[in-house]
Amino acid sequence: MKIAILSNINVASLIREANKNYKVYTSDGYGLWVQELTNLNSNFNSFQSECTFLILDGEQLVSKSSSYEEVIKEMDELVGYIGKFADDNPDHFLFVSNLDIPIKKIQSVKAERIERKLEYYWHERLFELNKLHERLFIFDLKQIVEEVGRVHFYSPKMWYLGSMKFSRTAEAAIFKELSVIIKGLQGSRKKCLVLDLDNTLWGGIIGEDGIDGIELADFKEGARYKDFQKRLKELSDLGIILAVASKNNLSDALEAIREHKHMVLREENFVAMKINWKDKTSNILEIIGELNISPESIVFIDDNPIERAHVKETLPQIEIPEFPIDTSKLEKFVWDIYKEHFLSLSMTLEDKNKTKMYQENYARNKELQQAGSIERFLQNLKMKITIWEARQADVPRIVQLIQKTNQFNLTTRRYSEKDIFGFLSSMKYTIFVFSLSDKFGDNGVSGLVILKYLDQGIAEIDSFLMSCRIMGRRVEEQIIDYIEMSLKSKGVHSLKALYIKTLKNNPVEQLFDNLGYQFYKSDSGNKFYKINLHEINQRMGFAELEEV
Repeated sequence: MKIAILSNINVASLIREANKNYKVYTSDGYGLWVQELTNLNSNFNSFQSECTFLILDGEQLVSKSSSYEEVIKEMDELVGYIGKFADDNPDHFLFVSNLDIPIKKIQSVKAERIERKLEYYWHERLFELNKLHERLFIFDLKQIVEEVGRVHFYSPKMWYLGSMKFSRTAEAAIFKELSVIIKGLQGSRKKCLVLDLDNTLWGGIIGEDGIDGIELADFKEGARYKDFQKRLKELSDLGIILAVASKNNLSDALEAIREHKHMVLREENFVAMKINWKDKTSNILEIIGELNISPESIVFIDDNPIERAHVKETLPQIEIPEFPIDTSKLEKFVWDIYKEHFLSLSMTLEDKNKTKMYQENYARNKELQQAGSIERFLQNLKMKITIWEARQADVPRIVQLIQKTNQFNLTTRRYSEKDIFGFLSSMKYTIFVFSLSDKFGDNGVSGLVILKYLDQGIAEIDSFLMSCRIMGRRVEEQIIDYIEMSLKSKGVHSLKALYIKTLKNNPVEQLFDNLGYQFYKSDSGNKFYKINLHEINQRMGFAELEEV
């Protein structure tokens, strides 16, 4: 990935470290970030990085002005340059640091500390830009300073010797944060956090200690578990689905979850609860089957090292972090898990409603088991497909689907936001997105088709993918019907399609065969198809389809 690190101080050693993992822009000097951003012919702009980190030292930023008013005026000017760059580069990810300004001036205790006011003012101006620009974010340098500690973060000796303000410890912490963000940009976020109960969500064993004996409270030992649950609830609010796999009597566990006054997580916060005396692997496999997700998308938390080892041996694809021996570190533990596996740069509507969507899917699966036949089940669902040509507002969800969808994905081409914006502005591409609702609820935007126009009268399905939540409902047949009729109305007579084989998209290997497409070539396991749009027949569907 191509990235840029700009600064108002010397960060050459940080750039050298980043160059080991990424292709990093190297400036001709330090302190040139304004010129780099504003000059269209600068080497930085020619480099065309996919994301830029602007790491600013607070003391140097304000050092040239002699009064508070002058500093504010200069800050406003700098924010203007940043905002102009964001305006001119809407598809560029830009992370701008907030400020840490150490108090150096010797003053009386009574004197005003303007450093705090300046830190706050800069943060507020950045937050205004953050709200205006989809791809501009605040890089929380202040938080890193606070975690490392100023004494260890800054290196006065290196500053006086070579204008290198940050210590090696500081640069390591900054690089770690950069890497976490880049990983988030690359779409490698997990989906589900599976949790044990005893000595995990609360202290003690519910079956032995009873509801009044477990550790869960606002103070002392119980507070660490309640704070842990608060952070887990925040993960759920970000669209990370929670599930339970616990060896317990169901009635004992449910009593605690439903009735303990200090429980933060209740039944409605979990998409699946496997509370029984089966082994953890069996319960996790049931969760995987019910949610229709892959083992690779799961993180498992359990205090028992034997349970962790058994699941790791039987399901090596699952991520299993070491549970802290010192449970006072549980809050930090969940923060580390969030950054490593679930980091969210922004939220879509689908993220906010994800737990509800998976619970609705569970209700659908129960009805399917009782329906007698798949056809009767689909007819009773009362499904409605809503389809439209993609708009700019759809781009975040489009990219999210492209980066995360593996099973129902015919080509698994991982396009970036920049790519999608390019498609939307090109006459050679059309992107359709669609949502699906039924009597149980709304699945939100659940799939997309990217069409590419080739020679006159010929088009190609570049990408066709759907969320695993709606697989098995025959929606794909109606989507392809709609695409074919839409293209035919535009004068397209031939439609090409491609299946690119991956480790995970076996469920759709025969899709185009089943849809009546003519297979005409195979290359390294990839299969090429075509269909004459003048010879198509409408396929059977179970959903109402609405074009908007």
